[in-house]
Amino acid sequence: MTDARARSDEPCPVCGERQLSLVTFPRVDVKGVAPLDELIGMGDPETGQQPGIGCLSCGTEWPSLAAFRAAQRRRPETEAD
Repeated sequence: MTDARARSDEPCPVCGERQLSLVTFPRVDVKGVAPLDELIGMGDPETGQQPGIGCLSCGTEWPSLAAFRAAQRRRPETEAD
């Protein structure tokens, strides 16, 4: 039996499984290591990029919540799950 806490509230628009997860993208510093720059506030600017959404079952990923919702609208039959 599957642990209910490990399941997502919404099904995947592609496979219908409830195995959705947030996907965080790696942060790559373009300047390299510069501890003194960080002390005086001159580090790389933060882009504030939102995490994406991915299905742990089928591997499909969406770069944003808007893209995920658009995929849901294309497959309305998964709403009944």
